[in-house]
Amino acid sequence: MAIDASQPFVPVILGGDIGTYTLAREFYEAYNVRSVVLPAAGNGVIEHSVAIELRPIGSMADESRVVAALRELAAELTAEAQRPLMLFGSLDFHIMLIAKHRAQLEEFFVIPYPDLAVVEAAALKENFYALAERMGIAHPGTAVYRPGNDLEAMASHLTFPLIGKPSSSGEWIAAKFEGKQKIHTLENFAQLTELVAKIDASGYTSGYILQEYVPGGDDAMRLCTYFATQEGKVIFAGYGEVVIEEHAPLVLGNSAAIVTGQNDQMAADGARMLEELGWQGIAMIDAKYDHRDGQIKFFEINPRLGRNHFYLTAAGVNPARFYVTEFLGPQFDTASVETTAVVETAAGVLQLSNEHLFTVLPHHLLRRFLDSDTGRKAAALLTSGKVSNPLKFAPEKHPRRRIYLVLNAVNHYVKYKKFPPRSV
Repeated sequence: MAIDASQPFVPVILGGDIGTYTLAREFYEAYNVRSVVLPAAGNGVIEHSVAIELRPIGSMADESRVVAALRELAAELTAEAQRPLMLFGSLDFHIMLIAKHRAQLEEFFVIPYPDLAVVEAAALKENFYALAERMGIAHPGTAVYRPGNDLEAMASHLTFPLIGKPSSSGEWIAAKFEGKQKIHTLENFAQLTELVAKIDASGYTSGYILQEYVPGGDDAMRLCTYFATQEGKVIFAGYGEVVIEEHAPLVLGNSAAIVTGQNDQMAADGARMLEELGWQGIAMIDAKYDHRDGQIKFFEINPRLGRNHFYLTAAGVNPARFYVTEFLGPQFDTASVETTAVVETAAGVLQLSNEHLFTVLPHHLLRRFLDSDTGRKAAALLTSGKVSNPLKFAPEKHPRRRIYLVLNAVNHYVKYKKFPPRSV
């Protein structure tokens, strides 16, 4: 099924994960428009969807080929009707690709992201921590390793256990070595030495972050999604407390359940940081509550919507509407406005007013992991029915999607049995 010529604008989304599907769903819900999705290959979460026109593109390692494909797609989508096209990415790698080739793409697409220099200032973790230090924003003790550095001297200023993670998520995709994970936990210097040797031999050349571990389980994790106008003013901060994360190696750290709420410290500090950067559009900050000093410690900025950003829509704030109103213009925003979903706060920005539970897990499975303060909030929301799953969408009628939902639920049981959540 092609995009109808009468559709007033077309979202074009690079990627193929649940965040890609969610954004397409959100545009469909708000405006009844379908999105063109360009994954490397099709998969169950994005196939057979009422909201998606699927165009698998193969490997995106050759950026010039991706840019050429996008330009060809733009010509196709505007051949019968001149209309705006909005270009999105689901991963940091996609955002960097878009930013690097902005001059070739913005002739055809509205690009709701900042320029490359601003994206790099935020997305590269070493830049993020330098900015947090300069602005006095709480963050864990951090060092940046590069090949040839004196590892022993560097480690002497940090306390084990350490968290290891790449400064450049985009470049990390291409690194290949046995035991590679999104995030590594290092208990001692011997483990650190072994890991660094593998990284040095993998071809990864950007900085590698070594960071002191902030104690606490999944329920200590925090996140906040911000929206900034084209003038760089942050006007919204959508805060969430993680109930449980995923722990399988390839998806380690992804939130599987989130309770929405408000937090003035995180809202205000994130807004200050993004305004200092001159941000435009949406960004998401990951953080963790440190019970030792009562502060929320900032970990990183994602220069895009997070994979599990549907917690916003579940609480009544559909981010697709921010994009349309700010970057296309209010004349395209034909949806009715829900003003009770946000409230003005002391942080100087709008925050969510509704407490709601987002989860991708079967409720029976989720109930096994609610023995925490955040978990008890989730339990109450489950009981009251204030819970949403982005994959459960009534307009999706294709039988293969129903089969996928069953298989996806079974897979979660398997994953949590093999990779249970941490408790400290």
